[in-house]
Amino acid sequence: MRKEFFKYLIVLASISILTMYIEMVVLPSLPTIEKQFNVSESDGSWILSSETLVGMTLSPVIGKLADTYGRKKVLLYILIFYTVSVFLTSISPNFGVLIISRSIQGIGLSINPLAYTILRERLNNRELPIAQGIIASTFAVGAAVAIPIGSYIAQYYSWQLAYETALPLLIVIIFVTRYSLPQSVMREEQKIDSLGILLLSSSFLTIGISLTEAPTLGWLSFQFLSLLSLGLILFYFFLRHISRAENPLINVSDFKNPNIAVPLLSSFVTGFGLFLTFQSLVFMLELPKPVGYNMTIFEAGLTMSPIALILLIAGPFFGSLVNKVGYKKIILSTSSFSVIAILTLSYLIGLKVSLIELMLLLVLVLFFISGMNITRITLLLASTSKRRMATITGTNTSMRLMGNTLGPIIAGSIESTFRQPLLLTIYNGIPLFTFIPSILAFQYSFLISGIIIVGVIMLATKIREERVSV
Repeated sequence: MRKEFFKYLIVLASISILTMYIEMVVLPSLPTIEKQFNVSESDGSWILSSETLVGMTLSPVIGKLADTYGRKKVLLYILIFYTVSVFLTSISPNFGVLIISRSIQGIGLSINPLAYTILRERLNNRELPIAQGIIASTFAVGAAVAIPIGSYIAQYYSWQLAYETALPLLIVIIFVTRYSLPQSVMREEQKIDSLGILLLSSSFLTIGISLTEAPTLGWLSFQFLSLLSLGLILFYFFLRHISRAENPLINVSDFKNPNIAVPLLSSFVTGFGLFLTFQSLVFMLELPKPVGYNMTIFEAGLTMSPIALILLIAGPFFGSLVNKVGYKKIILSTSSFSVIAILTLSYLIGLKVSLIELMLLLVLVLFFISGMNITRITLLLASTSKRRMATITGTNTSMRLMGNTLGPIIAGSIESTFRQPLLLTIYNGIPLFTFIPSILAFQYSFLISGIIIVGVIMLATKIREERVSV
């Protein structure tokens, strides 16, 4: 490997690890934050979805800005805005401010795609899959560090302090990026699709609100169906707009090449399934028995941390197999095994599996999903010219964040819909109950996640095993 390989990889991997630390540090604290601000599971799902919604709409824009003004320059600005937003999140006095701060934080979700494009710009075809596998695995490193540290700090201090621990490191990263990464070639300025941004964000916001309110309004109520229909109509107009616009937010011509279309569409599917699964897992571990495992925040964090390390192994492993086995076989096999594992999980949790059995199944699920993800990303970048690299990866991120946005919202809505009573105490002979999500809610969540990954299997059959010239 060349010296440049290690130089760029170390810097970009460090940035990715730190951002993943920040994104995952809040995960074990979700039930606690909901209790602190007195919100339901469906409302609390916006802690994750508000950030991904903004990231979804900004990612293609940032991709175009990076293609136009240079990846390093845009990356530096993103890191600065991201640092400010993390600080605002850490001092949020109420739920509304928290959601607004998390929304601003969504700009940071473009950091990893920019890292991929910088690697694609600087590394050769032999080095690229290995580097991308390592960068993809930084999700696991960041999660493995963030989950136990974040859960410990949240358990014994506060979840806000967990955020604040990242601020000094972010400042250091900004200076390291400024003085170590090379400048990218700047290209012709591209127009920003403002109408496309408005239509896409409005449609997903409306759909998200309708799903959030469904447990209260009723899934068959006129209000819910009307709001959902409005969101779908807005999304229809978004699709019409991008098919006619000169410089659309998402270029529909990209979907004509199956080696680009399959990774982009699969990005939505896997993003949806992964976030739905993670949100469900956190609540399962921390809810009281007989539904959950009655863990504290710290215990849940320690339990989840080893699972995240599986992604550290899977990323480089499948990345090194790409040139030997081929994209199509890896994506077909990993997605198939993911579906089998997650549907098995959905069935077995109804039988009240032990914690060890639950963890073993989740290890299998995340191992195969990680393999599916890194192969999908590598295929996308290998099939895209360097000139449009940042734009395509921005579109890919937008597709993934569409799934990331809807996954927690649907999980929260299901948990708010399917509930069961839990005896708190008996006061003067009168039993006092509270209601918590039932085991059926988690079975449905995992079932939906498994079914939607079937879409990846169907899409993967269209992949052509060829390398597109750059």
